[in-house]
Amino acid sequence: MRETLKASWNQRHRLGQTREDAGRGVFNPHHSNLPLTLHGALDLEALNRAWHALQIRHPVLLSGFDTDAALWHVGAAHPGDMLRLPTAATEEDDLAAVRAAVAEPFDLVDGPVSRLVVLPRSSQETYFALVTEHLVSDGWSLNVLIRDLAALYGQETGAPVPELPPIELTFQEFVRRQNTTIASAGGRSALSRLAERLDGIGAIPAMPINGFTGATGIRYERKEGFTRRLPKQLCQDLAAAARPLRMTGLNLMHAALHQALFKLSDRPAVATTLSTANRELPGLTHTAGWFASKTVLASEPGRYPTASEYLRHFREQVLVTLDDSHLPWPALIDLMYPQALGRQSVVPYVTFNARPIAMRRSVGEIDFPGVVTSPLKMSVGWHDASIATFWDEDEDGVTVAVMHKTDWYTTADVLALWDTVELQLHRWAEELRPSPGVPAPTVRNR
Repeated sequence: MRETLKASWNQRHRLGQTREDAGRGVFNPHHSNLPLTLHGALDLEALNRAWHALQIRHPVLLSGFDTDAALWHVGAAHPGDMLRLPTAATEEDDLAAVRAAVAEPFDLVDGPVSRLVVLPRSSQETYFALVTEHLVSDGWSLNVLIRDLAALYGQETGAPVPELPPIELTFQEFVRRQNTTIASAGGRSALSRLAERLDGIGAIPAMPINGFTGATGIRYERKEGFTRRLPKQLCQDLAAAARPLRMTGLNLMHAALHQALFKLSDRPAVATTLSTANRELPGLTHTAGWFASKTVLASEPGRYPTASEYLRHFREQVLVTLDDSHLPWPALIDLMYPQALGRQSVVPYVTFNARPIAMRRSVGEIDFPGVVTSPLKMSVGWHDASIATFWDEDEDGVTVAVMHKTDWYTTADVLALWDTVELQLHRWAEELRPSPGVPAPTVRNR
């Protein structure tokens, strides 16, 4: 059933950016995607039926948008078949074909805004990608969708799978509530208080570091990046150091990024955007949608000379920031810097985007009946930040991907930032290592 409602703040901001990109003749595939290799015999007809059932269960996947009026049409399209790609001569060609299918634009007006891509390489190996427009889905939602697809596939093949639980709170209802709250007197007051707290920092916090060119009219699609690996032992040492402070290892990694920004800039206060899941409501456990948002986290490293003092300060700042994380970031932009709403950022801001291990474990292992899954590394699109950092935690450490805009920074500039972060982490791991038999220090409550 088709349903029309006002687009969310996140959707409005992104739709405007999409129009701006199109005006420059470029396309940014702002897609959430889960690429996998499936090992074992796969019933493609059953998978296609399961894919149809998944789109019916989650009608946001069938959405369309009136981009001028900022209206969202849920269930605008009919369920589509999965996309079956032929195998090519080489593995490299097959991967390129899947990547191209993942990056293909969606029809934002008529929908659908999701696709399932399969490329059977043999009777026992299939490349697979579940792709959604970020307008209706986020990283956590991919966990929900792949779990549901696996269960629906099991139903189609007669495998013993549990019944899918009902969806208690839809993404549409979440958006209605959020829009109503932000439009209310209480919502406007909360945004004003947040704007006052960020006075001098901004909704989009400028954070230039050594090497920043200051170029205008930059080409956001011009990007470079690198990945680094923080090994298991270092991550365990950081987690142990963080625990007495009631923090996590990822918190220390974010704090180290702030310290590095402080050292490589002339700013007494530094700030990053922090990605949040926004899934505190229990009714959202089985819901797919774009719940993730950003909030601005600021700290003052220069005021706190010791590691323990600074990290306590940083923890306080995290808690204060998360208190406001229910307020959509684009609504804050609209209040503090309205001309930036729906535009690519002209401010060189830095992001911290973490995928904690709890997110990986939220639905357990991907249990596709009759097959075994393994990750298929593939990413598309770009971020509007000047430097975007992504921290992916697993049982054996943390993989960090760093992207930057080449019109603003050289790779050497950003590598210097990373080296400063890494050095800080090793120092803290050594300096804050708990001594055997010594009680952990207490941390005062807020």
